[in-house]
Amino acid sequence: MLHERCAHEFRALLAEVLTAEAAAQETEDGKTVLNSWSTAKRLLKPDPRYTKMPRKERESLWRRYAEEMQRKQKLVVDQKEEKHTQTKSRSSVDSARFPLGSRRTHERR
Repeated sequence: MLHERCAHEFRALLAEVLTAEAAAQETEDGKTVLNSWSTAKRLLKPDPRYTKMPRKERESLWRRYAEEMQRKQKLVVDQKEEKHTQTKSRSSVDSARFPLGSRRTHERR
């Protein structure tokens, strides 16, 4: 039970510290908190929840969290691209269906 609580608290720490904003910041050599355990560790170490988690499990929990964050970020980017593509194709279909000036207007009598 204690181990589960420590793992839960460590995951909460990951969520608090390793945000999208933190992930967007790259070091000089291109490392981020989502692709480098040593970079993430520097931000996590000061928190007591870091030391309560057994050393051998910290990195694997971080790795799972980082992979999930990267998957979510990719999903958001893919959805934005898909939406943009659909909007473009929809507007070209509309313009083909109603060439300029050919839309019928219904007048009320």
